[in-house]
Amino acid sequence: MKDLDAEMEATLHAYRKARFRLFINLGFVLACCIAAGGLRATFGLPPAFLSVVLIAALVLFSPEIFRFMRLRNELQRLERLRERES
Repeated sequence: MKDLDAEMEATLHAYRKARFRLFINLGFVLACCIAAGGLRATFGLPPAFLSVVLIAALVLFSPEIFRFMRLRNELQRLERLRERES
């Protein structure tokens, strides 16, 4: 039980850190989209320019997104194990 609690605590810490980093990345993506919108309006770039920015952000931050999802699933699995042992 102590091993499970220690593993759950470590996973919870990593999950919170990943969630914080995901929020920071989201803020960065929003700032990039606002900047891209301004550049698009200023220089008369096509609307597809915004989609390029979004696709690049998804490619750049996809490891963080997948890490967050993996940690969330691991945390749920550990909670189910804890409930079975109780």
